[in-house]
Amino acid sequence: MDQIEKIMRDLTKDFEAERQTSDTKQTPPSSLAGILRVIGPTDRQNAEFPLNQHATPQDWSDLIERVRNAAHRVREAEAEAHEQEIRVRELLDRVREDMTVAHDRIRAAESHAQDIQTRSDALLKAADARVKDAEERARSAEAWLSKISMTITEEFAAKDEKRLTA
Repeated sequence: MDQIEKIMRDLTKDFEAERQTSDTKQTPPSSLAGILRVIGPTDRQNAEFPLNQHATPQDWSDLIERVRNAAHRVREAEAEAHEQEIRVRELLDRVREDMTVAHDRIRAAESHAQDIQTRSDALLKAADARVKDAEERARSAEAWLSKISMTITEEFAAKDEKRLTA
Protein backbone atom coordinates (compact mmCIF):
# COMPACT_ATOMS: atom_id res chain seq x y z
CA MET A 1 0.00 0.00 0.00
CA ASP A 2 2.87 2.39 0.78
CA GLN A 3 4.39 1.78 -2.61
CA ILE A 4 1.08 2.52 -4.33
CA GLU A 5 0.80 5.76 -2.40
CA LYS A 6 4.36 6.64 -3.42
CA ILE A 7 3.56 5.94 -7.06
CA MET A 8 0.41 8.03 -6.80
CA ARG A 9 2.40 10.90 -5.25
CA ASP A 10 4.98 10.68 -8.01
CA LEU A 11 2.23 10.62 -10.63
CA THR A 12 0.58 13.57 -8.98
CA LYS A 13 3.81 15.55 -8.86
CA ASP A 14 4.52 14.85 -12.49
CA PHE A 15 0.94 15.64 -13.47
CA GLU A 16 0.99 18.97 -11.69
CA ALA A 17 4.31 19.85 -13.29
CA GLU A 18 2.95 18.94 -16.70
CA ARG A 19 -0.24 20.88 -16.07
CA GLN A 20 1.63 23.99 -15.02
CA THR A 21 3.86 23.84 -18.07
CA SER A 22 0.86 23.13 -20.29
CA ASP A 23 -1.07 26.00 -18.69
CA THR A 24 1.72 28.37 -19.60
CA LYS A 25 1.85 26.96 -23.15
CA GLN A 26 -1.97 26.70 -23.43
CA THR A 27 -1.76 23.23 -25.03
CA PRO A 28 -4.36 20.56 -24.39
CA PRO A 29 -3.33 17.99 -21.74
CA SER A 30 -2.04 14.60 -22.87
CA SER A 31 -4.13 11.47 -22.41
CA LEU A 32 -2.08 10.39 -19.39
CA ALA A 33 -2.58 13.76 -17.77
CA GLY A 34 -6.33 13.45 -18.41
CA ILE A 35 -6.38 10.07 -16.73
CA LEU A 36 -4.39 11.40 -13.82
CA ARG A 37 -6.76 14.33 -13.51
CA VAL A 38 -9.54 11.80 -12.86
CA ILE A 39 -7.48 10.28 -10.05
CA GLY A 40 -6.41 13.73 -8.88
CA PRO A 41 -4.24 14.65 -5.95
CA THR A 42 -5.64 15.22 -2.53
CA ASP A 43 -5.00 18.37 -0.55
CA ARG A 44 -3.15 16.33 2.04
CA GLN A 45 -0.77 15.00 -0.57
CA ASN A 46 -0.18 18.48 -1.96
CA ALA A 47 0.59 19.80 1.50
CA GLU A 48 2.96 16.95 2.38
CA PHE A 49 4.77 16.73 -0.93
CA PRO A 50 5.58 19.88 -2.86
CA LEU A 51 5.13 19.67 -6.61
CA ASN A 52 8.06 18.73 -8.79
CA GLN A 53 8.43 21.68 -11.15
CA HIS A 54 11.13 20.14 -13.32
CA ALA A 55 9.96 16.76 -14.69
CA THR A 56 12.34 15.39 -17.28
CA PRO A 57 11.73 12.64 -19.82
CA GLN A 58 13.90 10.42 -17.66
CA ASP A 59 11.55 11.10 -14.73
CA TRP A 60 8.61 10.05 -16.90
CA SER A 61 10.47 6.92 -17.98
CA ASP A 62 11.27 6.08 -14.36
CA LEU A 63 7.66 6.69 -13.39
CA ILE A 64 6.39 4.45 -16.17
CA GLU A 65 8.88 1.78 -15.15
CA ARG A 66 7.72 2.00 -11.53
CA VAL A 67 4.10 1.72 -12.61
CA ARG A 68 4.97 -1.32 -14.71
CA ASN A 69 6.84 -2.90 -11.79
CA ALA A 70 3.94 -2.21 -9.45
CA ALA A 71 1.46 -3.66 -11.94
CA HIS A 72 3.71 -6.69 -12.40
CA ARG A 73 3.86 -7.24 -8.62
CA VAL A 74 0.11 -6.86 -8.34
CA ARG A 75 -0.39 -9.44 -11.10
CA GLU A 76 2.06 -11.80 -9.37
CA ALA A 77 0.27 -11.34 -6.05
CA GLU A 78 -3.10 -11.99 -7.72
CA ALA A 79 -1.75 -15.09 -9.44
CA GLU A 80 -0.29 -16.36 -6.19
CA ALA A 81 -3.55 -15.67 -4.36
CA HIS A 82 -5.45 -17.50 -7.10
CA GLU A 83 -3.08 -20.49 -6.88
CA GLN A 84 -3.48 -20.56 -3.10
CA GLU A 85 -7.25 -20.41 -3.48
CA ILE A 86 -7.12 -23.35 -5.89
CA ARG A 87 -4.92 -25.32 -3.46
CA VAL A 88 -7.30 -24.55 -0.60
CA ARG A 89 -10.29 -25.66 -2.67
CA GLU A 90 -8.50 -28.88 -3.63
CA LEU A 91 -7.60 -29.48 0.00
CA LEU A 92 -11.20 -28.87 1.07
CA ASP A 93 -12.42 -31.27 -1.61
CA ARG A 94 -10.02 -33.94 -0.35
CA VAL A 95 -11.10 -33.33 3.24
CA ARG A 96 -14.75 -33.64 2.19
CA GLU A 97 -13.98 -36.89 0.38
CA ASP A 98 -12.08 -38.22 3.38
CA MET A 99 -14.94 -37.26 5.68
CA THR A 100 -17.43 -38.98 3.38
CA VAL A 101 -15.28 -42.13 3.34
CA ALA A 102 -14.91 -41.96 7.12
CA HIS A 103 -18.67 -41.57 7.59
CA ASP A 104 -19.29 -44.51 5.27
CA ARG A 105 -16.82 -46.60 7.25
CA ILE A 106 -18.47 -45.58 10.51
CA ARG A 107 -21.90 -46.52 9.17
CA ALA A 108 -20.55 -49.87 7.92
CA ALA A 109 -18.87 -50.55 11.28
CA GLU A 110 -22.04 -49.62 13.17
CA SER A 111 -24.10 -51.89 10.90
CA HIS A 112 -21.59 -54.71 11.36
CA ALA A 113 -21.63 -54.22 15.13
CA GLN A 114 -25.43 -54.27 15.10
CA ASP A 115 -25.39 -57.51 13.09
CA ILE A 116 -22.93 -59.06 15.53
CA GLN A 117 -25.05 -57.93 18.47
CA THR A 118 -28.18 -59.42 16.91
CA ARG A 119 -26.44 -62.71 16.19
CA SER A 120 -24.90 -62.88 19.65
CA ASP A 121 -28.30 -62.18 21.23
CA ALA A 122 -29.81 -65.01 19.17
CA LEU A 123 -26.94 -67.34 20.09
CA LEU A 124 -27.31 -66.46 23.77
CA LYS A 125 -31.05 -67.17 23.66
CA ALA A 126 -30.43 -70.50 21.92
CA ALA A 127 -27.69 -71.39 24.41
CA ASP A 128 -29.96 -70.44 27.30
CA ALA A 129 -32.74 -72.63 25.90
CA ARG A 130 -30.30 -75.54 25.51
CA VAL A 131 -29.08 -75.05 29.08
CA LYS A 132 -32.68 -75.14 30.35
CA ASP A 133 -33.39 -78.27 28.30
CA ALA A 134 -30.19 -79.91 29.58
CA GLU A 135 -31.09 -79.03 33.17
CA GLU A 136 -34.57 -80.51 32.70
CA ARG A 137 -33.12 -83.69 31.20
CA ALA A 138 -30.59 -83.88 34.04
CA ARG A 139 -33.41 -83.57 36.62
CA SER A 140 -35.42 -86.21 34.79
CA ALA A 141 -32.37 -88.49 34.61
CA GLU A 142 -31.68 -87.96 38.32
CA ALA A 143 -35.30 -88.80 39.09
CA TRP A 144 -35.09 -92.00 37.06
CA LEU A 145 -31.74 -92.91 38.59
CA SER A 146 -33.21 -92.34 42.01
CA LYS A 147 -36.20 -94.59 41.19
CA ILE A 148 -33.89 -97.26 39.78
CA SER A 149 -31.66 -97.02 42.80
CA MET A 150 -34.63 -97.34 45.13
CA THR A 151 -36.03 -100.26 43.14
CA ILE A 152 -32.69 -102.09 43.22
CA THR A 153 -32.28 -101.41 46.91
CA GLU A 154 -35.84 -102.58 47.64
CA GLU A 155 -35.50 -105.72 45.55
CA PHE A 156 -32.21 -106.74 47.14
CA ALA A 157 -33.52 -105.91 50.59
CA ALA A 158 -36.62 -108.02 49.94
CA LYS A 159 -34.51 -110.96 48.74
CA ASP A 160 -32.27 -110.67 51.82
CA GLU A 161 -35.34 -110.67 54.09
CA LYS A 162 -36.75 -113.74 52.31
CA ARG A 163 -33.47 -115.51 52.76
CA LEU A 164 -33.26 -114.54 56.34
CA THR A 165 -36.80 -115.69 57.00
CA ALA A 166 -36.33 -118.87 55.15
